[in-house]
Amino acid sequence: MYQHHRESLRIMQEYFEEDPEVIALIFGGSVAKECARPDSDLDAMVVVSEEVYERLAAENNTTRTVSGRCTYEGGYWDLKYMTKAYLAEAADRGSEPTRNSFMKSRVLFSRDPEITGIVERIPVFQKREKEEKMLSFYANFCLNYHYFLKSCHADGYMRLHAISEIIYSLYRIILQENELLFPCNRRLEETVAGISEGTKQLTVIGRKLAESQTVEDADAFVLCFREISGYQPPEEYSRVLTQYTRDFEQWWRVPRPNINEW
Repeated sequence: MYQHHRESLRIMQEYFEEDPEVIALIFGGSVAKECARPDSDLDAMVVVSEEVYERLAAENNTTRTVSGRCTYEGGYWDLKYMTKAYLAEAADRGSEPTRNSFMKSRVLFSRDPEITGIVERIPVFQKREKEEKMLSFYANFCLNYHYFLKSCHADGYMRLHAISEIIYSLYRIILQENELLFPCNRRLEETVAGISEGTKQLTVIGRKLAESQTVEDADAFVLCFREISGYQPPEEYSRVLTQYTRDFEQWWRVPRPNINEW
């Protein structure tokens, strides 16, 4: 951590410790994960009571930035307000991006002794969801690769969309195989590339595919994936189609996160 980040973090902690409405302050984001630039902002989760949160929500003020309190030029606080109940729900059933947002986070102070234990349970890979997720990502890949791209000869927006979903879905399978949390779309490619030499090569081909959007590069990308992945899809293709239908056509019947955020 840069010294100016450390100094600004101290100012942030002192500021919120003086606010009697704040139950706890949780430090996260790129600075906490030690992957920040010198000018990166400071991310924090501010835990408040249900009553305070309701008031902030009514004011559309549960997420905000604060400038002028950091010790470095361009620095600011990126704040998200939440409740203890939200933290507990995130630990029990949070999406992977939500869980990842707490990776390497730490509680700077807390007036509630249970907060730290709850926070520690959030950034944990959920093995119980692994097989269903892999099938969902595989189904999304299959429909976009075999049908939308190759059978429908997609062009324009649909071609762009199909290529994006192909890359995304196979990257998500790779993360599931390695039991790594999906960080966010911004960090997806670099996270996959950092797993092994094989996955690094996959992202090189994936980047080429994203730029060219050709069927030939899509085939090369899929071939590389199959060479490095151990995933075994169901033998019955109807299971794949059924999963796709559940995920993209009937998701509203049994609400759960869209697979792009799951």
